[in-house]
Amino acid sequence: MTTLILLVLSVVVLFTAAGWVSCRLARRLEARYPPRGVFINANGVRMHALDLAPARPAASGQPTVLLLHGANLCCEDMRMSLGERLTQRLRVIIPDRPGQGYSVTGTGPVASPAYQVTLIREVLRDRDAGPLIVVGHSFGGLIALRYALDNPDTVAGLVLINPTTHPRPQGLPLFQRAAELLMKPLVTYTLLPPLSLAMMKRISARIFRPETPPADYAERSRLALALTAKRFAASLEEYAGLRDQLIDHVPRYGGIQVPTVIVAGTADPVVPPQVHAEALAQAVPQARLLRLNGAGHMAHHAHADTIAAEIERLADAVAERAAPTRAEAAERS
Repeated sequence: MTTLILLVLSVVVLFTAAGWVSCRLARRLEARYPPRGVFINANGVRMHALDLAPARPAASGQPTVLLLHGANLCCEDMRMSLGERLTQRLRVIIPDRPGQGYSVTGTGPVASPAYQVTLIREVLRDRDAGPLIVVGHSFGGLIALRYALDNPDTVAGLVLINPTTHPRPQGLPLFQRAAELLMKPLVTYTLLPPLSLAMMKRISARIFRPETPPADYAERSRLALALTAKRFAASLEEYAGLRDQLIDHVPRYGGIQVPTVIVAGTADPVVPPQVHAEALAQAVPQARLLRLNGAGHMAHHAHADTIAAEIERLADAVAERAAPTRAEAAERS
C-alpha cells in the first residue's frame, strides 16, 4: 500500500513539475516569437493576421490573396512559403486561424469550419480586402472551401494544397481516439511542450516526409510556438470533430462555383490524395487537379514557385474579368 501511495505521489509531482515547466516554456516562446501582424476584434474575438502589401502593385483590379494555414501551424508557415513570393505584386492576408498563433479560440466550437469562417470574414472586412483568391493547406483547405460556400460573392477563386476534404472510409484507429481523450487534459498541458522542443528536427522531418524540410523551417515557421499547450489543445479540438465535419461538408462541394485548383502531392502520407484531393476534383464543377509527383504534405514549400504561379494565374484572370466592368463604369460616369 505504501509503495502504491509513493508511486501515485511521484506521478503527481512529475506532472505538476512538467506543467510548471510547460508554462514557463510557453512564456519564453511567446517572448522569442512576438506577433508581427495586426490584431482585429472579430465579433468579440481577438484575431491576429499579417496584412502584406505588394512590393510592386500589379494593374488595378487584382484580388487579395487569403492564405489559410494547416493544423498545428501558424501564419508564419504560409508567410515563409508563399506569402513572401506573392507579395511581389499581390496583396496577401494571412490570419492565424482561431486558437493558433496569436488568435484566440473565442467561445464558439473551434472544430467548426463555419465558426472559423465567421471570424476570418470579420478580419477581412476590417482590412477592406475586396475580392479574394482563397488558398488553404491541409485543414486550411477545408476552411477555404467553407469560406467559398458561405461567401460566394467575395471569393473569385480557390487554390487548395493537399486539402483535408473527405472522411477516411475506415474512420480513426482506436489507438488514435484513445490518445485524443488522454492527451488533451493531461499530456498537452504538461509533457508536450518540453518534449516537442527536444524533437523539433524529428517533427519537421515527419510532417515533410518524403521530402526534406528547409534547414531553418522550425525557426522561421515558429513551429515550437504552435506546439504550446493552449494551441495544441485547439488543434486537438479540430481533430476530434473533423470526421463529423467532413461528412457534413462532402454533399456541399458541388456548390463551389469558382475556378478551383487542387494541388495534390502524390506521396502525401498525411492526407492521401486518393481519399481527398482526387475525390474533391470529381465533386467541384470548375476544379482542375494538379498532381505534384513525389511531393509530400508540405508541398507549398518545396514546390512554392509552381503553386505561386497558379495563384497569380487565377489573380490575373480575375483582373481581366473585372476590366470590362470598370471600363463600362467609366463610360457611364
